Amino acid sequence: MARQNTRDKTLRSGLGTLRSEGLEIDSPDATMVEPLVRRFGAEPAVSAAVAHVLGRIRDAAAVAALKDLEQRAGSKEIRREVRRSLFKLAQGGLVPAGPEESRPAEAGANFSLAPEIEGYLSSVTGAGSRMVILTRPQPGGGLMVMQAAVNDRRGLERLGGNVIRRKELRQMMEDMRAQLQVSMTPVPWEYADWLVHEAYQKVTESPGEGVADYPRLRTHLTAARPTRRSHPVFDLVADDGVESMAPSETSEKLLEEPEFRTWFVEKDLLEPFLERLEDTEQSRIVLNPMQKEERYRGIVREAVEGIVLGEETRPVFEGRLEDAALHLHVSGQEEKARAVLAIASAIRRGDLGSLGVPLLEALVMRSLGLHKAQEKQEAAEEPSLIVKP
Repeated sequence: MARQNTRDKTLRSGLGTLRSEGLEIDSPDATMVEPLVRRFGAEPAVSAAVAHVLGRIRDAAAVAALKDLEQRAGSKEIRREVRRSLFKLAQGGLVPAGPEESRPAEAGANFSLAPEIEGYLSSVTGAGSRMVILTRPQPGGGLMVMQAAVNDRRGLERLGGNVIRRKELRQMMEDMRAQLQVSMTPVPWEYADWLVHEAYQKVTESPGEGVADYPRLRTHLTAARPTRRSHPVFDLVADDGVESMAPSETSEKLLEEPEFRTWFVEKDLLEPFLERLEDTEQSRIVLNPMQKEERYRGIVREAVEGIVLGEETRPVFEGRLEDAALHLHVSGQEEKARAVLAIASAIRRGDLGSLGVPLLEALVMRSLGLHKAQEKQEAAEEPSLIVKP
């Protein structure tokens, strides 16, 4: 929180300076790019403000200026502000142009058409599934597109690749957003590539549709060795700034956000706790409502600790939360992104605190209710051997 307040104070100071100099920063257009760039480097607050304002100019000139300023940024904070603006413009379809393409993509497209490898990542859906897309223009025309359905526990589930037109890729992205409520966020292609590579290594038997074609399809994109890199959310948000935030203060209402709406904890992870709930319900010990609620809450907290901090599942839930934070951040919900990252940081440290984490507890409760309802439905659908007279 302190770091965010510092950033806000810095931006207010820099914006005030630019405004006092007569620069149009409230409704800037492409004519303001050059005057803003000339003010970059004067002082940290002004430089941060310049990067911030450029991110509001929906023009290719602003993108090109930001890419140049990224190389000139004198501190991590200013470089991070530049990258925030680049992400915002990329969300509107504006991306750095390569040597063969100097015009921006059509407004509203949520992906890059630059003549280089590009990566895109969907938000987490269901129980740890993501869509990863890698694209690269081909010499003969069209885009080579590799689509991968990746699960953080099961690995690479499905894979497909084909050369399609740019218009078709744009339409595919729009259909995913409209029909599945899934939007694709631009990420460094090396990160997207590593996700698919790592998921492929997890597949041991019975590979899903197209998975066996992964080595061949990848050669159409790159011959470089897959390289692990940090999560792209940390290109935008400093992880050291969220460690002081208390996970216990994170509201369970975050589960209503699109980035969390389909989340649930897998049944095999919750099985021991479902059994304990069943034993409690079948117990002959008579409990009043308050005692029942207390026992239920106790099981929920033990489930959170046992599952989220488990040796094998800790990196799984840490990664899911980092993905959610990335999508929240690029959609403009920076404070919520930081709150989610605070939970991911606590998981990485292995310490959720003594007050619990409302978001995780609400997720477990929702999952317990879902699995119990499914069990009842399955039991009701089983054929009965009792013949009623």
